[in-house]
Amino acid sequence: MRVGALLRDAVIVLALTLVGFVAIEAYCQAAWRQEKYIHVIVDKGMSFSQIAARFQESGLVKNGLVFKVLGRAFHIERRAKAGRYRFIPTASMASILRSLYKGATYREQILVPPGRRIEQVAALLKKFAAVDSTQFVSLARDSAFVTSLGVPSKTAEGFLFPETYDIEWREEAPSVLERMVNGFLKVFNDSLAARAESLGMTVNQAVTLASIIEKEAYLEAEKPRIGAVFHNRLKLGMKLQADPTVRYALGKWKGRVLYRDLKTESPFNTYMFTGLPPYPICSPGRASIMAALFPRPDGRELFFVAQGDGSHYFSADGAGHERAKARYKTYLDSLRTATMLDSLRQTGCDSASAESPIDSLKAATGKR
Repeated sequence: MRVGALLRDAVIVLALTLVGFVAIEAYCQAAWRQEKYIHVIVDKGMSFSQIAARFQESGLVKNGLVFKVLGRAFHIERRAKAGRYRFIPTASMASILRSLYKGATYREQILVPPGRRIEQVAALLKKFAAVDSTQFVSLARDSAFVTSLGVPSKTAEGFLFPETYDIEWREEAPSVLERMVNGFLKVFNDSLAARAESLGMTVNQAVTLASIIEKEAYLEAEKPRIGAVFHNRLKLGMKLQADPTVRYALGKWKGRVLYRDLKTESPFNTYMFTGLPPYPICSPGRASIMAALFPRPDGRELFFVAQGDGSHYFSADGAGHERAKARYKTYLDSLRTATMLDSLRQTGCDSASAESPIDSLKAATGKR
C-alpha cells in the first residue's frame, strides 16, 4: 500500500509539473506573439506570384504553391491593395489571404506634435510611413496647391494641424497634406475666424502669432499671458523681438541666438521689423491658437524673460525688464559655476588637500 501511494503521489507531482511547464510556455509564447509583428509590403503592379514570393521570404507562408493556387482561385491578384500589411508571426494562411482580399493594409499612427515645421513633419512621415518627403515639402510650399486646399497663406507652414494621423504606407503626399490642412480648418472654424477679424487680424496673422507663442511658451498656463504681451506690443507699434522668428529666418535651430543674428535682413526678423512675419514659423497647437485669439484680458505687461525652469518673468516696463534680465543672468552664472564644479569633481580634483582647485573656485565665486 505504501509503495502504491508513493507511486500515485509521484504521478500527481509529475502531472502538475508538466501542466505548469506547458502553461508557462503557452504564456510566454502568447506574450511573444502579442509583441512581435511581421510587416510585408505589397508594391503597386506586383503579380500574385511576386506577392506570394514576398510572403514566403517573410516566413509567414511556408507552402508558396498552395498560397498561389488559393490566391488565384479567389482572384486576390486583382483585389490585393498596395501597401504595408501587418501580421503576427503565427498568422494562418487563411487570415493572410483574407487580409489581401479585403485590402486591409496596416495604417501607421503618426503623432505630429505642436511646433513642428514643414520639413520636420515631412521627416516624421518619411520615417514612419515612407511618404515622399521631397514631394511633401515641395507641395506644402506651392502657393497654388495650398490655396486649392483652403489655406489662407502662401505656404502650408502653420496650417498642418498637430494631432495623430493614420497614414498609409507610402501614401501620396497630396492626400496627407489635404488631411492635415482639413484638421486645421476643422479646429479654426468660422467662429474663430470671426474672433480674429474682431481683433483686426486675418486668419493668417492670427495663426502666425499663435506659432510664435507656440515657440516661446513652454508652460501651457503661460500662453494667454504671453499672447497678451505680444498683443500689447503690436498695439503700441513695438517690435515683437521674438527669438524664434530670428531662428526661422536663419534656419538656426540649435545654440544661442547671437547679437549678430539680430541684424539679419529678413521679414521674419522681429528685432528689425515691426509687426508680424508674413506667415507662421511652425504649426501651433490648439492652446496656442486660443492664446493668440483670447489673450489674458487684464495683461498689461510688455516684456518677459525666461527663468530657467520653463516659466518666465513678466514686466510692464523697461526697468522691471532689466531687473528680470539681471536675475536670469545670475541664474545662468550659478548654473555655469555648478557645471564647472561638477566637472572638477568628476575628474577627481577635489582631493583632501587644504587648497584644492574646487576650494579656489569657490573662494573666487563667493560660493560657500
